[in-house]
Amino acid sequence: MKGVDMQRNVYIDGRLTDWAEWKVGDSGYRGISFESDGCDAPRSYIDYTPDQDEACLEMDLAIAALPPELKRTVIAVYTWQGGMSVVTQRLCVTRATIHRRLCNADIRLDDCITTRRELAKKYQRRV
Repeated sequence: MKGVDMQRNVYIDGRLTDWAEWKVGDSGYRGISFESDGCDAPRSYIDYTPDQDEACLEMDLAIAALPPELKRTVIAVYTWQGGMSVVTQRLCVTRATIHRRLCNADIRLDDCITTRRELAKKYQRRV
């Protein structure tokens, strides 16, 4: 659908922001290594609750399931320092491409999380 502006999923964007703080912060588990070129500087310690850790781990697993192009874009936008100009320059893409990839990632991440929760509910396990 050319010419139609896709909108970001506000819920997923918020979850990704929380995940990024958890991922590059200085508290406990840091999940799957994506060989990020992001910030290596330690941040202030944040004491996450078990539910927050679980939510961030859930997002970490969903990101790991993304196709490489979308995964790299999500990691770059949410964890690299320097803003969008650094991301577009290092990934050699336009802002429009970044936006389109993030919109597609939002859809896939939402589907992944929803499916995981439905399966957990089906098998009566806590997600």
